Amino acid sequence: AAGGLTIGILPDNNLNAVSEAVDIPIFTDMGNARNNINVLSSDVVIACGLGAGTVSEIALAIKNNKSVILLNENLASQGFLKSLSPEKIYVVKGVEEAIATVKNLLKNPGV
Repeated sequence: AAGGLTIGILPDNNLNAVSEAVDIPIFTDMGNARNNINVLSSDVVIACGLGAGTVSEIALAIKNNKSVILLNENLASQGFLKSLSPEKIYVVKGVEEAIATVKNLLKNPGV
């Protein structure tokens, strides 16, 4: 993870299902309930895609006043999500822009 440490909060307890990108796996065996852990343990949430699990994490982030970065989302989903929390939803077009946005948000928490 580009000089960082990747922690995976996993929905089950299957050691064989852990991505090679995960340095520290945390097995929850909680299914989608682990989304609460993902969101509440984050300063910023980056959403890639809009599957049902990701949308639930975005909703939890909005409810908990967390900043959310949407990576490459379509205009309809952007508009809907921004209407829920216009000051906390950021739309970016690529990974580099997402990283820069995270760095800015962490440097300036009131932004």
